[in-house]
Amino acid sequence: MSPSVNISSFLLTLSLLLITVTAATTRGLALGSEPLAQSDLAKLVASGSPVKWYYTWSLYPNDYLKSQKSNVKFFPLVNPDQANSGLASTLNGLRANSDHLLTFNEPDIPAANGGNPIEPAKAAQLYIDHIVPLREKGWKISHPVVSGSPQGRAWLQKFRDACQARKPGTGCASDFVSVHFYGNLDGLKDHLDQLRAFYNPNASGLKFYITEIGYPSASESENLKLLKGAAPYLDGLSWVEGFAWFGSFRQRDANSWTGPGLALFNNNGNLTSVGKYYVNK
Repeated sequence: MSPSVNISSFLLTLSLLLITVTAATTRGLALGSEPLAQSDLAKLVASGSPVKWYYTWSLYPNDYLKSQKSNVKFFPLVNPDQANSGLASTLNGLRANSDHLLTFNEPDIPAANGGNPIEPAKAAQLYIDHIVPLREKGWKISHPVVSGSPQGRAWLQKFRDACQARKPGTGCASDFVSVHFYGNLDGLKDHLDQLRAFYNPNASGLKFYITEIGYPSASESENLKLLKGAAPYLDGLSWVEGFAWFGSFRQRDANSWTGPGLALFNNNGNLTSVGKYYVNK
């Protein structure tokens, strides 16, 4: 073997050793109040599934996953009316593997549109009084998760300003950011870039979870295209730890806004093309 071949082999081996491998993001489930058939849910959390966590837009876990003693982590979500002196006691009743707390679902939009509206200044006070102290009990907490819109980012700015006014220097501490986004891949990238710029100056190591993502009112093929683009994109971002597809239901259970295209199941309980890709990647 010639010296040139030896050197080439050495350089190839060295380059491979220097490559930083980025672990894939974990997949999550957004499970709404409409009960998903146990047979459907079982397919999403079967052995080998990339699904590692879920939430229910509430403080209470899914009955099926709880009864199965599933290793899939539950992320409770607290809304403004639950941020009170009884919150810590409620959280103490959850399984030990619950350690991420989502807060204040879409506080920037009306209740009629699925939000939990509250003024940023009031939210900041509740957050400081009842959410931040939970970090001392081992909880990782998120800032309020706003809608994926300019209105949501404007609400976050007012929230941060109110936090700084109440706690100069420290503001409202957070361990991760929860993100909602609906639209195409370019829109997702732009939204994340703007949120990253919003948080990065003061918290460069902050991790992100995309807890709602999908393409409402678009076809199944368009949603599959989004998922096939978003999954590797998010997997390649070291600061994104997980994402949850908004579509853990059958097509017939979709509403007029979502449309059936983002559903993970067809009406017979079989995985759609979107569902198959989601649980097999």
